[in-house]
Amino acid sequence: MTRLLLVSLLALGGCHLTGKPKPDSKWKPASDTIGFATLYRQNCIGCHGLGQVVSGSIAMDTPAFLTVVPRGTLLDVISNGVPATAMPGFSAAAGGTLTGDQIEILANGIVAKKSAKHQGPLPPYAADIGDPVRGAVVFAASCASCHGKSGNGSEKAGSVVSPAYLGLVSNQYLRTIIIAGRPELGCPDFANRTPGHPMTNEDIADVTAWLVSNRKNEFGKPFAPAKPPLP
Repeated sequence: MTRLLLVSLLALGGCHLTGKPKPDSKWKPASDTIGFATLYRQNCIGCHGLGQVVSGSIAMDTPAFLTVVPRGTLLDVISNGVPATAMPGFSAAAGGTLTGDQIEILANGIVAKKSAKHQGPLPPYAADIGDPVRGAVVFAASCASCHGKSGNGSEKAGSVVSPAYLGLVSNQYLRTIIIAGRPELGCPDFANRTPGHPMTNEDIADVTAWLVSNRKNEFGKPFAPAKPPLP
């Protein structure tokens, strides 16, 4: 009996000495993850890419985007997401798993990638959409060489009027792409779509309106124009 007890104690002691994980090998919850690179890789890179990683949405190191987007907007979008799009909110209040400090780290890390100041005047990040009739003319001059006369795509670039695409993105996203382009895909920003003739803020607003006018419902019919708010 004494021998059996001694063997048991030695076995338990051996398990404690050889089987106990080291502190740095233990799994850590998301709240303990504080580095920008890790946070971005875990939460953002799948949609937004970075550096040589190309993904479905605008990369967070796109020069023109970083120049025009306000830091407060980044914080709000990371925290709360964008309703009716594929962008979720990452704050606990929005059903996400990131802390306020982690969201600050993500926003600061993205802003830190801003390069040299953009040459020439910049359009505002956000603005009302313009006139779709004028927008069709501007699109033909500034975008059709890649996306086709009707926006349905060409050998150079894909469709920008596909119902699947327009149904997934917000008006602001369309404006952002017109301003910032997708340089990783060969799409120039607003200042370089037509060499020597940067798009004006009116041009950007009008092309945004033209793209919005191409949204269709499940029956293939254009959406009715939004009604003005009641006084």
